[in-house]
Amino acid sequence: MPTKSNFIIVANHSSFLDPLVVAAAVPRKIHCIVSRALFRIPLLKWCLERLEVVPTGGSSEEAIELLKQNKIIGLFPEGRCSRDGKLKEFRRGTALLGLKTGIPIVPCAVLGTFDALPVKAKFPKFLPIKVKIGKPVCLLKEFEEVVDDIYLQEGIFKVRNRIQEMLDAG
Repeated sequence: MPTKSNFIIVANHSSFLDPLVVAAAVPRKIHCIVSRALFRIPLLKWCLERLEVVPTGGSSEEAIELLKQNKIIGLFPEGRCSRDGKLKEFRRGTALLGLKTGIPIVPCAVLGTFDALPVKAKFPKFLPIKVKIGKPVCLLKEFEEVVDDIYLQEGIFKVRNRIQEMLDAG
């Protein structure tokens, strides 16, 4: 994990515990991009604002601005929690940020959170949880306003495969 520069941390998402676990594992503040729908819940909105998260919908420009300020952006590119604990397809925002900014993408595998708190569970179980941080993935910075879909797919494929490899290794 880069210590002197900022980065985009990207993790699998199989439980509501994942953002807390990743934040605890990374010694620097992470500005996560979260669903705008969560801001409709008053108490949760209050908490999210205090945590300085970025709501989806126009989040790309805000995330780029934060990255320019040497901040760390956190993404869960599956978009929502996995219902079966398996890694789902990634949305393209991760690759888009990496290609537009040239900032390294740090893959992160969170293991054990699905068993500790599956999506439909009301209370967590006290089970071991492990966080694996992979080597950064650097995507070539694109200077064009429009980023080609092929570059996005290649970037997503690289990052997703690194996370899948860490999950498979346990």
